[in-house]
Formats: sequence, structure tokens, C-alpha cells
Amino acid sequence: LSETLLESELFGHEKGAFTGATDRKMGKFEAAHDGTLMLDEIGEMSQAIQAKFLRVLEGHPFERVGGSAPIKADVSVIAATNRDLEKDVAAGKFRRDLYFRLHVVEIIVPPLRKRPEDIVTLAEHFLLRYNEETGRKLQGFTPAAVSQLQQYRWPGNVRELKNVVERAVVLAQGDQIDVPDLTLSSLATAGD
Repeated sequence: LSETLLESELFGHEKGAFTGATDRKMGKFEAAHDGTLMLDEIGEMSQAIQAKFLRVLEGHPFERVGGSAPIKADVSVIAATNRDLEKDVAAGKFRRDLYFRLHVVEIIVPPLRKRPEDIVTLAEHFLLRYNEETGRKLQGFTPAAVSQLQQYRWPGNVRELKNVVERAVVLAQGDQIDVPDLTLSSLATAGD
């Protein structure tokens, strides 16, 4: 999202605050008051948004874009990123104070290729989901398809596995997903 759009999404905006702001809009912080807000790709925020974000995390009130009324929100935040924020802090791309404010409990989720024991469980979950959504009644994966899923490097991680299974459910010709039903990428994996 652009900086302006992200600011509007997080903090809301007043009618007329910018071109296209035809109504007052509540931001995600205000909407999540007394709850939890999950923010993905936290490392992509601009320095200006990081500063405003930090103030809210510290308990200070904020204003909607184009507004002047202070708004307070009590929100727990879960922040996710695939970036190395320590390196970004050292390079001056991410605020040190925000990093330490967010770094309360860190959960590192290794890429799917590093946890092959999860592949079949996730694939079966997605198969059930897409069987339900599409009305198909596929009976699982052939042993050869399971082997292919486990040997593949998953450069797109769980999102790629989900899409591969969804495509296979839609296009499978038999009553099980087989190797020809799996469309796997030839892209190399990114770094860990």
C-alpha cells in the first residue's frame, strides 16, 4: 500500500481529507480497540508510518488523517515479516525503538521445505477445504503425489502449497490427486 493509503487504513480518515475521501472511515486500530490487530509485512512500512505506529503502541492517542480529535485504542498487535528486522535496524531502514517495542515474543516459522513433516497435513487440510468449496469428492493423494509434494522445495511456502492443492482439486480427472494434477513451479527457492 502507498504511505497515504496505509495511514488511512491503520488510523482512519475524515471526510474530505484527500481526494476520494467521501466519508469518514474508522481505521484498523480504532476498529480493533480492546482486541488484537494482525499486521503482515511490518518491515515494509515507511519511516513516517513507523513513527506514528510506535506512538500508538506506546499508548498515545492518534488522529484520523485530516482529523484533529484524539482517538485512543487499546490493541494487542501481532506483527509478521519475512525480513530480517535486525539487519534493517542496522541499515537504518527500520526504527530501533519500534523493533524493540515489537520484539516481545518472537515466533520463527521456518520455510515449508525445512519442515517436510507438515506438508501432507497441510495438503490434506487444503484438500478438505477445496473439496467442500467446489463440491468435489476427491479421496486424497496417490502415494506418488505425496512423494512429489514431499520432495518439492516449495519456493512459495504454504501459500504455494494451498494454491497447488486448489488447482489440483479443480482440475483432477480421477478420484485422487495424482502427480499429473500437481502443477509445481521451477522457480528457485529464496533464501531462508
